[in-house]
Amino acid sequence: MFFSRQKSRKKEGIFLNKNNNDLIKELKEKGIVDKNILDAIKGVPRELFVNKTSIQWAYEDNALPLECGQTISQPYVVAYMIDCLKLKKTDKVLEVGTGTGYQAAIISYLCQKIYTVEIFNELLFRAKNNTEKLKIKNIIYKLGNGVNGWEEKILFDAIIVSAASEEIPPKLLQNLKNNGKLIIPIKYSFENQKLILIKKKSENNFEKEELFDVKFVPLLNKNIEH
Repeated sequence: MFFSRQKSRKKEGIFLNKNNNDLIKELKEKGIVDKNILDAIKGVPRELFVNKTSIQWAYEDNALPLECGQTISQPYVVAYMIDCLKLKKTDKVLEVGTGTGYQAAIISYLCQKIYTVEIFNELLFRAKNNTEKLKIKNIIYKLGNGVNGWEEKILFDAIIVSAASEEIPPKLLQNLKNNGKLIIPIKYSFENQKLILIKKKSENNFEKEELFDVKFVPLLNKNIEH
């Protein structure tokens, strides 16, 4: 694949097809206008979170492969999902599916604290190292099965799920505060996934909104060996 030299920049001997400013411009063109979200994305170098084999495309608005059969999500989808949550600086957020920490790093600038759970230790280790390099202090990590939510008794203002589930995990709903929001991809069939926004009106009263078609890796439900 050929990339124009005018649109490339060299960093540590590697040509990047685009930079973060290019990505921000593209996100604005696609309708992401919240300045706080855009500033958070601009402050997180995506090249740190992608695999070395994909670094040239770090600032393309595409999902990219990671270890363990996982992916780093498309930046537009990350921004859109975060935008749906309408985060406040006082919020506590739960993320299911840490990956290499890109989305958690962005969210960390928008809330009080983010708790994130990842099923693969290899990815969790990378995520911790990545965010330590950025000196981010308000992320709490856990190796675990995200279907079970955060097992300690913490209620969250917002929950964001980065893998497709065949149903809305009941324990995630239990982790949600009244008036809290949960955004999750739901797999209806092999080819049909929809992004769903859940708003908790009261203890047993939930409002569901279908947003648009997406494509995520499956949300795994298995025991973790520590």
